[in-house]
Amino acid sequence: MIDVNKISKVVVVFIALLTFLALMMQSQEVKTPGLLIQFENETSEAEVKAILENYDIPVNYTIDYNSNIGRGMYYIEVDEDKIYELRKDENWTSVVEIKKGNYNIIMLSEEFVPDENVLAMLEKNNLQLKKAVVCYIQFGDGSAPWVVGENCILERDAIRIKNELETNEKVLIVGLDDIVG
Repeated sequence: MIDVNKISKVVVVFIALLTFLALMMQSQEVKTPGLLIQFENETSEAEVKAILENYDIPVNYTIDYNSNIGRGMYYIEVDEDKIYELRKDENWTSVVEIKKGNYNIIMLSEEFVPDENVLAMLEKNNLQLKKAVVCYIQFGDGSAPWVVGENCILERDAIRIKNELETNEKVLIVGLDDIVG
């Protein structure tokens, strides 16, 4: 004969074990305490705030406008038809190339900016060097321990926000600040 009491105990233990495993797995997911966003030259702090308000960021955040958290990045805008010509130039150096509409954004690190050959190549091709506005978006108050929904978000949510932000014309690049565990 089947003992209903024993079956009930086994089901309760099984559910408790599954709950424990689910919580353990969640605590091991990659969490993101912030985003590093590079905006177009001359993007104001008010514009940055307005842009971020249009996206579903699930926690409170602060903005470190014009942050020195990362190395300064410069960029040029190149028409799509001219990019292939530039890549053939022996002085061509790009760190990152981003396609935006019918043109490409070419990111150059600070170390290439004083290079005379790079500057000459830009002048020869009538390209204007611009400095990106770097902002660090810190979720919550930035204090440990990292608690999802308070001072960090799950990486999958951060990737969604990153992908949405990068469709904005003023946004050049979005990077994730990762923490494991």
